[in-house]
Amino acid sequence: MDIFYEPDKTFYDLLNEKKNFLFVGEAGSGKSEIVLNTAIWLANHKDKPVHVYDMDQSKPLFRSRDMADKFEKAGVHIHFQEQYLDAPAVVGGVQASLMRDEYTILDIGGGESAARVAGVFSHILREDSAAPIYIVNSYRPWTRTVENIDGTMSHILRSIRLKRIYILGNPNLGYRTTADEFIKGVHKIDELIGEFTAVNSACVRAGIYDEVREKTDKTLFPLEDLYLTYEWVDN
Repeated sequence: MDIFYEPDKTFYDLLNEKKNFLFVGEAGSGKSEIVLNTAIWLANHKDKPVHVYDMDQSKPLFRSRDMADKFEKAGVHIHFQEQYLDAPAVVGGVQASLMRDEYTILDIGGGESAARVAGVFSHILREDSAAPIYIVNSYRPWTRTVENIDGTMSHILRSIRLKRIYILGNPNLGYRTTADEFIKGVHKIDELIGEFTAVNSACVRAGIYDEVREKTDKTLFPLEDLYLTYEWVDN
């Protein structure tokens, strides 16, 4: 299916070849954690400035912007617009960043409103320098059937005005996900969409990376830290 973008390439291939990244996915897919880990990876392995644009317009927690001060020290600049009450706000400077010789990461959340905002930049996001990435977490309620995935993904793509997407797996049940749960989640992703496209890369918590790397043929991107896991989650 033409909708699936470069399924033969690993996530590392994209990181090494592209400069603009758009991350989308349903709520709870782990998208913002992947955005932050991707930004740190680029800052540690590349020599261009790294800019993250937090375009989430809904949830009050688990947002990229919560790490702005900490990440500035690591060379990652996180941009966001303060909201007033629950009114959506649009962060500025996105188009200029997408066109400069730097890494630009768009963290899209907040449903249709944020997706439509990102659609303003669709003419740039369609270029070869950009990689639109859809996160699939097979443990989330709206990712349990291929119809669920197709419905959510198609809606987002229409709103952003894009016709292609790269699928990146992130099977997890939270920060305590076991190795067995991860492997079962990987198999579930293949069962769901393997008929339509290859999903050759998946994110995994660094703490279980060594346990799972020999149990799957996926290229694994370790999430070195779960930056948005707050202390009170343990309770």
